[in-house]
Amino acid sequence: MHELNEADFNRQVDLLQDRIEHALDASGLDLDMELVEGSLVLILAEGPRLVVGRQPASREVWLTAPDATRHFGYVPDEGWLHDCDDEPLERVLSQILAELTGEELELDLEEE
Repeated sequence: MHELNEADFNRQVDLLQDRIEHALDASGLDLDMELVEGSLVLILAEGPRLVVGRQPASREVWLTAPDATRHFGYVPDEGWLHDCDDEPLERVLSQILAELTGEELELDLEEE
């Protein structure tokens, strides 16, 4: 994994969280979003919460879902990849949200 300095790490996480917010706004899913101490909290109408949180010490983003917490590291030109199988965060988040809501979902978090 590429080691970002703290400023670059925080900038990349801010961009990621902003893209997630915009993609979810556009998706039409019934959920609320709030930023809490640097973490993006997704509150689904059905009750479950997901948290996209920054872990500055390890330079990771952690995606906390009801079933598990997944860790993602930043790779230049590829984005945030799961530390076990290199799945992109957007695909993992889409799958989790689809499972929780029963709605097909494909988030596009690419840079515009």
